[in-house]
Amino acid sequence: MSNQFSIAARKTRRRLLGVCAAALLLSACGSTSIHSGAGGTKIEAQQVVALVYAQAPDSEIEKLLYSGGDLTRAIRRLRDRYPQLKPWLDQGVIGNTANGLVTLRDAALRDAALRDLVSKENRDRTLLYRETSNAVGQDDEHPNWLAYVSFSFGSEWIGQGPAGWWWMNEKREWLQK
Repeated sequence: MSNQFSIAARKTRRRLLGVCAAALLLSACGSTSIHSGAGGTKIEAQQVVALVYAQAPDSEIEKLLYSGGDLTRAIRRLRDRYPQLKPWLDQGVIGNTANGLVTLRDAALRDAALRDLVSKENRDRTLLYRETSNAVGQDDEHPNWLAYVSFSFGSEWIGQGPAGWWWMNEKREWLQK
């Protein structure tokens, strides 16, 4: 019985030493960072919105935690479209929503070009959220995760926007920042 105990104790000690060695190796790598899906999503939202608002070059987009393919193309289109959206946001004609989209503050507005601009923006934002969800390992079968992603980005679009911009909360109430 004591022989079995000492064998089990040695195995446990080896596992523990292996885990400690792995932890030490990871801590020695200063550039290594580990993010959960939720943490990575929040970081990605902060960085993407900052890059879009700052009109960052492509080289900065490629440094994102999650990038490549459709995700990078969507971010570039959002960045490139922002100068067209900004005057409308500044005037309060459109605003960001808590769930990460943009919308007209006056639904009766009939400006076809503006409606098309808003539609294109929302199409790319939706693609961005879906691709970000996929990048953290959550596929289309997890609609709650996609909602989390869109609200994480929504919080950033609103929070990083300048004072005076309008935004719609979850109760569909318009508020001015």
